Formats: sequence, C-alpha cells, structure tokens
Amino acid sequence: MKKAFFLPGLLVLFLLGAQTAEAMVPLVVVDVRGVKLTPGQSVDGSQPITLLEGQQLSLISPTGKLIKLRGPYAEAPVKDEATEKADVGAAMQALLTQKVARADRAGVVRGQAGQVVPPEPWLLDVTHPGNRCLPAGGRITFWRPEGGVEESLVTTPADRSWRAQAVWPAQDDRLMLPSSVPLPSRSSYVVKLGKKEVMLTLLTLPAALDNDAMRAAWMMEKGCDSQAVALLQKSQAAPRPAVRKE
Repeated sequence: MKKAFFLPGLLVLFLLGAQTAEAMVPLVVVDVRGVKLTPGQSVDGSQPITLLEGQQLSLISPTGKLIKLRGPYAEAPVKDEATEKADVGAAMQALLTQKVARADRAGVVRGQAGQVVPPEPWLLDVTHPGNRCLPAGGRITFWRPEGGVEESLVTTPADRSWRAQAVWPAQDDRLMLPSSVPLPSRSSYVVKLGKKEVMLTLLTLPAALDNDAMRAAWMMEKGCDSQAVALLQKSQAAPRPAVRKE
C-alpha cells in the first residue's frame, strides 16, 4: 500500500515541476539603474520583480519585445509569453516603428546617408561614427558601401596607445582585420579611411540572446540600427525547415 501511494505522489510532483519549468520566461537585461543586475544577465520574467522609486530596468523577451520597468514596481513582467515563439516579422515591424518614434522625438528624420543597411549584419560600417554590434568571438570586418578606390586604413584606440594600419584594395567593400588586432568590447576606436576619421564603439551581444528577434531588439537599443535591420532581413530570407507530414 505504501508503494502504491508513493508512486502517484511522485508523479504529481514531477508534473508540477514540469509545469513550473514550462512557465519560466527567460528575459535578458538590457539596461539597469539602481538595480543589482548586470546587462546581458538572464532573469525569469514569470517571477515578481521589485523596483523602488527611481530604479529602472529594461528587458528583452524571447519574442524580441522590449520591456521597460520603472519603480515603484512589484509584479511579474510577463505572464503569457512562455508559449509564444519569436516572430521575426513582428520584430522587424516593431523595430521600424521604434525608429520612427525616436526620429519624431528628436525632431529629425535620419537620412539614408547615415543609415545604409549592410549586406551582412556583422559588417562594421566605417563611413559614419556610432556603435557597432558583434556576436561573441566574432572577427572584425570593416565595410564601406559600394567599394571605392584604394585607401589606407588606420585603426587606433581612443587613447592612441597603439596603431594598426592596412591598405584597403580598390573596389573591395569589406576588409577583415587580423585576429591579432586587440579590439575588446565596449571600447571606442578611431578608424581613419583615407582622409576621413570616425569614432566607433564596439559592443558584444550577450550569449543569453538566443534568437534573432532578441538580438535585433538588443542591437536597436544599443544604437546598431542598420545592423539590426540587416539581421532581421537575413532571418526572414532564410529558408524554413520543411514540415514532415505523418
């Protein structure tokens, strides 16, 4: 009798544990203010988060939604998203809507000259200053739209402590730097192509971002707008696996 009673009880506990695991919603921290969390850290969005007055927290959901919380706050950020799947098309629309809203708030509409979308998301445009995003361990590949003439390329950190120089061949639109060139994340670099000099800041994507909708949302928040568009365009164009019919 004891054995017959024990097995169903164990089964109930197992099912409850499985339901709890399924209900977890992993959110990735983008920005924090006054909270003991780290950007790139993953938290369970199905559990209550407490923020005091003045504390702020920005999170990205598995579907690529940006969640901004301000204290006072004491509840679970999401409740029904555990069963939703990342929608790259929806993420693209949200990204474009967010860009328009930002331009409206700034009172200007960004021209295409500064927002050319690269053919690959991890190409770093050297024709205008700003942030550039890279996956962890990614090689540095500089890019210039439509190629150009042969020009010298000089890369130095903001403190000018070292200098790397190369020749960019005519007509080539991209140039990969040697892996020996030290370009750590969250650092700024001066890149001089010919006579034009720009400042670039490199940012590494957190490993917790496990789909392109999440990556694009994070990139957008960090100012890598054109790269985010390139990533979503590439995801939409990628062939989907065939569905097997039983």
